[in-house]
Amino acid sequence: MTEMASPIRMLNAQGYQIVVDLGVMALAGLFLALVGPFATIQESLPLRLVYWIGVMVAGGGLLALAERLFSHLLPHMALWRRALATAAVITAPQTGVVIAAEVLVFNNPVSLLLYVRLLPAVLIISIAALSVMLLTRTALSRPASADSPASELEPEETEPDLLAQHLPAQLRDADIVALQAEDHYVRIHTDAGSHLVLMRFADAIVLAETTRPGHRLHRSWWAPADAISAVAYSRGSGQAELKGGITAPVSRSSYPALREAGWF
Repeated sequence: MTEMASPIRMLNAQGYQIVVDLGVMALAGLFLALVGPFATIQESLPLRLVYWIGVMVAGGGLLALAERLFSHLLPHMALWRRALATAAVITAPQTGVVIAAEVLVFNNPVSLLLYVRLLPAVLIISIAALSVMLLTRTALSRPASADSPASELEPEETEPDLLAQHLPAQLRDADIVALQAEDHYVRIHTDAGSHLVLMRFADAIVLAETTRPGHRLHRSWWAPADAISAVAYSRGSGQAELKGGITAPVSRSSYPALREAGWF
C-alpha cells in the first residue's frame, strides 16, 4: 500500500525550510551590514545591522512566499525561469520595504524618484538572494551518498542492460536519464539524446530497474536515482531537475517514496 504523506510532517518540513530561508537571509544581511554598500557605510554599525538584517529578512519572507506560489502555479516551468519571475514580482513591494527602512532606521528623506532609482538594485539583490536560498535548499535536501567501494580483487559480474538493448547502437552506451510515457510509446531520455520505442511504460520501468534503482516521479515519468539532481515539492505538486537539463513533474503519489529517499 502506498504511504500517504502526513500533513503534519509536510507542515513541519515547510516550517523548517522557512526558518532556514530566513536564517540565510539574516546572515546575508549581517554581511551587507559589515560591508556597508550603497553608502550605508557612513551610518553607525548598529543602525546598519538593523537596516540590512531587517531588509534582507523581510525580503527573504517575500521571496519564500512568492517562490512557493510560483512552484504551485507553474510546477513545470524551468527552475531558473521561475526564479527570475519570482524576483521580478517581489521587486516592487520589496523596494517599498527598503524605502520604509530608509525612513524608520536612517530618517532619510524619500521620494518617488528614489523609489524608481532603487528598483534595479533591489531586483539584482533579489535575484542573488533567491539564488543563494535555492542553492542552500538543494544542499540541505540532497541525500547523503552511501560509500560502497567495489572490491578490486573480485570484480562483480554486471547484469546486461535489458532496456539499453531497445536503443539504437549510437545510444546503447549512453547513460539513461529518464523514461517518459507518450501514449503507447516510451521515450527513453539519455545523456546523448532520446529515442522513442513501442513499449508499455510499466514494462520499460521493470527493464530499467534490473540494472539501476530509480523513482517513479509521475504517472508518465521515471528516472534513475543517480540522474536526479534536485527536487522541489509544494502543495501537492513539484518538479525534479534531472541530468542534461531535463525537468520532470513530481506528483502527489510519488512524494512519499521520494521523501523516504531523503529528498525532503
